Amino acid sequence: MLTLNGTKLLTERFPNNETKVKDFENAIVDGQNILEFKYVNDEDLVALMFAKKRIDEFGVPCTLFVWYMPYSRMDRKIEGDLFTLQYVCNFINWLNFAKVIVMEPHSDKTMKMLERATAIYPVKDWLAEVQKEVGFSENDHVVFPDKGAAARYADSNYANICILEKKRNPITGNIEDMCLKKGTVNPGSKCIIIDDLCSKGGTFAWAGSILKSLGASEVYLVVSHCEETIFNGKLLTEDSPISKVYTSKSIMCKQHPNIKYMDVDVMGYVNQ
Repeated sequence: MLTLNGTKLLTERFPNNETKVKDFENAIVDGQNILEFKYVNDEDLVALMFAKKRIDEFGVPCTLFVWYMPYSRMDRKIEGDLFTLQYVCNFINWLNFAKVIVMEPHSDKTMKMLERATAIYPVKDWLAEVQKEVGFSENDHVVFPDKGAAARYADSNYANICILEKKRNPITGNIEDMCLKKGTVNPGSKCIIIDDLCSKGGTFAWAGSILKSLGASEVYLVVSHCEETIFNGKLLTEDSPISKVYTSKSIMCKQHPNIKYMDVDVMGYVNQ
């Protein structure tokens, strides 16, 4: 899905499945144009190409705001698979945007391969709002589910940090164990887990169970991206250790009483 300067671009499909992008000349401005890209399927990549080429015909600059970078999981050469993140980054570079802003890129390879690109981390901006909503105190904890998350948000200077450690099977990559690596959980405290992406949520449910077994009274999850597969897991069940999930509409917008969608100030990030 594409939005240009607040106007959603309309697409249709021909009988042979070719993508038709309806003209959007009236949405193009003389100054900097902001094209928001929300990936739904590969048809959106074709539409992105057509939209940028149409904007180029007006000779005006354009910034691309990527809500979620597609193919972020395919971020290395694995035998039998293609390094598709590299190809998508090359494709975006070829489109030659004046600036590219990627919301929580998931893989650090993304920013190494994209040109004129900046990464933003909205969970850092949401945390104060979530803390206020849940009644966070000095007794409570911000929790990183692994060392990758701890490194990603290391500049945030949170107090009372806890860091969990995952142990993966070297062959399958599946998580086989998890434990508290750093920090202690104060009895009766509230914990906020922050990370970039939630799929089915099994890892976060596991983390929440560990934190509660160590004395936490409530556990919340704040993630930049959330996939609809969360509804197929145990994270939203009645016995889930996670009280509420805070996320954006970068991938999904399906409603649930235990999910709260946070605002993303696109223009604010563009103008930083």
